[in-house]
Amino acid sequence: MLFFINMKFLITATFLILSQLAFAQVNNAIVFDKMIHDFGNVNEESNEVSCVFTFKNISDQPIKILRVETSCGCTTPQYSKEEINPGDSGIIKAVYGTRGRPNSFNKNLYVHFSNSATFQTLVIKGNVIPAVNIAKKPQEYTTNYSNLSFNYSIASFPKITKYQVLNTTIKIYNYNGYPIKFLGVKSMPDYVTLDLQDSLLDVDDSLIVTVTCDGSKVQKIGDNYEQISLLTDDEGSEVKNIYVHTNLRQDFSKLSGKELAKAPVLHIDKTLPLDYGRKTAGARFKDVIVISNKGKSDLNLMKIIPSCSCITYSIAKQSLKPGESVKMFINIDTVNQSIALHNKYLTIISNDPIKPEMSIKMVMDITR
Repeated sequence: MLFFINMKFLITATFLILSQLAFAQVNNAIVFDKMIHDFGNVNEESNEVSCVFTFKNISDQPIKILRVETSCGCTTPQYSKEEINPGDSGIIKAVYGTRGRPNSFNKNLYVHFSNSATFQTLVIKGNVIPAVNIAKKPQEYTTNYSNLSFNYSIASFPKITKYQVLNTTIKIYNYNGYPIKFLGVKSMPDYVTLDLQDSLLDVDDSLIVTVTCDGSKVQKIGDNYEQISLLTDDEGSEVKNIYVHTNLRQDFSKLSGKELAKAPVLHIDKTLPLDYGRKTAGARFKDVIVISNKGKSDLNLMKIIPSCSCITYSIAKQSLKPGESVKMFINIDTVNQSIALHNKYLTIISNDPIKPEMSIKMVMDITR
């Protein structure tokens, strides 16, 4: 039995060591002092914690950090901006905001170097011990901003037309030890109005914010997100950012039969979904779709929305006369995509009253 346990431990340890070595050797020109930093237990009241990853250039060429991306907006990277000569070292500092983020965390930083098409992953993890008063907070309040908690951080209007004025509400709860006053709105889209009811929020009390959206003032068709900044006297963080989501849809319900008969008709030359079969991770490939107007009035392609940054497109024009066609060139890049079966979409929003939102589905099986 002892032999079995020791063998099990040895196999596990060997696996972990090999995993770490593989992890560390993504970029053979760089050596890091560590790949993972564990903060352990930290207090929410600390506002933020930070650590530094040091790396050395062991190649014979200068190397530069192009950019550092993070898996969450809660993590802020700082890094050496100058070129790192052979034999010299650089740093990457990770700052994690603890306010409003109780419990365990595990976040990634993706470091892109000038000498490599791949990126190096660094990890920070730890556990945030909640502020004392957070235990009093009702469960419906899921998003914490310093000493205030919100039941939603987004005021959403998923189906709104130019002829509608709609309302939704966001509830705010004060879970800390002193009253917090709302001083005003720092920034807000012009199609939104707010009713805060009361400017002072007492301890262990809540208020309801009514968000009103005027569809006639929304300029952009389809999904859009804009920021609303509330200004408070909260010592932890004065500005509380929430967002308004609009999905402005066209309303063709009032068109007559004659108007529908004269409307534009969007047509594409391929059968959906577009099945690209198996693709090796990192592959880049292209496709071409012909879009035609088979109706009797001008077709306007008002917005074309890829569901993923891995999809880009180009098109010569987005207004087609009756009988006119145009080619849309599609580029798909599977770099950094997971090994799995993927469904991607390219949504075309047009003035075709029958198909105002056409989603072109793309299927691909990304393999090693």
